[in-house]
Amino acid sequence: MDDDNANITISGVPVIVMSKSTFGSLHKGILDALGKGARPMFYTSGYDAGKNSALVVIRQWECETTDEIISATTQQFARYGWLILRDIELSVNQREITCTVIKNVEAMIHTGKSDTPVCYFLEGFMCGYLEVVFNKEDMVCEKVSCQAMGDDVCRFVIKPKLWEK
Repeated sequence: MDDDNANITISGVPVIVMSKSTFGSLHKGILDALGKGARPMFYTSGYDAGKNSALVVIRQWECETTDEIISATTQQFARYGWLILRDIELSVNQREITCTVIKNVEAMIHTGKSDTPVCYFLEGFMCGYLEVVFNKEDMVCEKVSCQAMGDDVCRFVIKPKLWEK
């Protein structure tokens, strides 16, 4: 921490600290103001953050295998209050990746109150992050269940863009 310059860093990355209620208020306000237009903004920001996060974890934790990267990131997600990563599965043909999480901060601020998925930032984050982890390119993420809609878990399926409808 560098009080003279208002700098906090984690793993060499400058960060800010924000309460979950403040984040929730900001998230809801953006969704209310932009409607469906909020999705691409959150998704793109999440995608970039996911790619960068995976690279930071690999560098800082000196990860050499996919399992080491996932283990390190699982700890970081929970430690920094974002979510609990339950599972990441690579399909038999290695074309799809399914990621299951609970207590995702984006969903928890809307739990059971939304008719549609709201985890646009995390959707993009998982796509960018898992592209790096599994050495994939041109993937897209689809959210197939969401705690904000009352589902037990948030589940994401990452697949090649060319499969997108």
